[in-house]
Amino acid sequence: MQFNNLNHKTTDLFDETLSLTEKEQVIEGMKINSPVDLGFLNQAASALTPSVEIKASKTLKQNVMEKIHESSTATSTKPGKIINLLRPTWKKIASIAAILLVSLAIVPIFGPQFFNPNAKAMTLLNTSIEAISNLKSMIISFQVKSIPGDNLDLIDTKGDFIDYKLWKEFAPTEKWRIEKPGLAVAMDGQNQYKYMEKAGLGYVGSTKAGFVDWMKMLLNPQKILQNEKLYASKHKAEYKIDETPTETILTIKAKAQGDFKNPYLLNSSIPESNNRRVYHFDKSTKKLTALEVFVEENKAEVLVLKLNSIKYDETIEPATFKISLPDGTKWVELKEIEPNKDNATLTHNPEEAARLFFESLAKKDWETVYKLFPSLEQSSNMEDIKLEYAGLQIISIGKPFKSGMYAGEFVPYEIKLKSGDKRSQNLAVRNDNQDKIWQIDGGF
Repeated sequence: MQFNNLNHKTTDLFDETLSLTEKEQVIEGMKINSPVDLGFLNQAASALTPSVEIKASKTLKQNVMEKIHESSTATSTKPGKIINLLRPTWKKIASIAAILLVSLAIVPIFGPQFFNPNAKAMTLLNTSIEAISNLKSMIISFQVKSIPGDNLDLIDTKGDFIDYKLWKEFAPTEKWRIEKPGLAVAMDGQNQYKYMEKAGLGYVGSTKAGFVDWMKMLLNPQKILQNEKLYASKHKAEYKIDETPTETILTIKAKAQGDFKNPYLLNSSIPESNNRRVYHFDKSTKKLTALEVFVEENKAEVLVLKLNSIKYDETIEPATFKISLPDGTKWVELKEIEPNKDNATLTHNPEEAARLFFESLAKKDWETVYKLFPSLEQSSNMEDIKLEYAGLQIISIGKPFKSGMYAGEFVPYEIKLKSGDKRSQNLAVRNDNQDKIWQIDGGF
């Protein structure tokens, strides 16, 4: 490459005082004298051209010129180093310095993705993040194929759509609530609450209590987009972007996360499924307007989640973030049911814990039942549970297995109730607590 030619000619391309005809003459001269140089410049310019408009701050030019002035002033105090800022060549160099500064500012925004096929998707996510950064509130109505009363994150591809609703207040204090039939979770700025109608239980924990898993992404559209960016970076997700006159539609395909040597939890939640997520953004506001999630099952796609509406900056009544418990049900502090060696029945593995649990139900040994499943003691439905499970007969206890992203293990079992009904399910057992004590987590 003929660097001398570049040094003499390139700066003229950035001189705003030159007319279009003069710039054409410069370019023509470069074509004649150095076609390789011009090809290099064209490639560089193409690479540095973003797919969306980049707006520098209003003070950028001023800041650059102030720095140049400071530098020139400091230099001029040294003998033999006087620089005339009015010289045309120096003006050109200053212009290039400003352009380089803008380029350096662009790099952290786009990163390596700027040069790969996902750059357009990354740009879309960034602009949408900026668009929602000043939200005051949000109300989302959506539907999920799930089971009433069970965990918020549970999906059932063969079930019916049931209504979910989400309220979020961003300021002055962050508050939110998500509910579906038979279950509600709320955070009032001080505590997090979870009420399960079927179990007759109400839990209260800190604002960081894990009562919501994947669904918490919907609590903050900014988190949705950030998490999708993170997922793309880690798993090389493929993006597809479609345009309509009013919308930009971003489609992301994701693989099921977790251990599926045993497929028990496959398609039981969105992260634990091969899924396709479709985000809709308003072209004018850049805000998220809708989301659809499809799960792959038997080589076909099943729609499992669809957002019906999102309303931004609506007034939300303060009472929305409070859950009223029915008579006979009380709030149970999570710290009160934390297992420890003093209040737990020690078992060595999940199979042993499962067997002891069912044996205790059969013998009506409620003290041991409560040690293995502490929250049952606080259930307003405990009397019904006693009537249903007391005196049961164990038919079989199987070998534990892991599945999906669940922190514990599942123990297959078959029991016969006093009524004559048979139950064959998987008992969830976990020991991810400080003392590694096996406890029952559900599944009966």
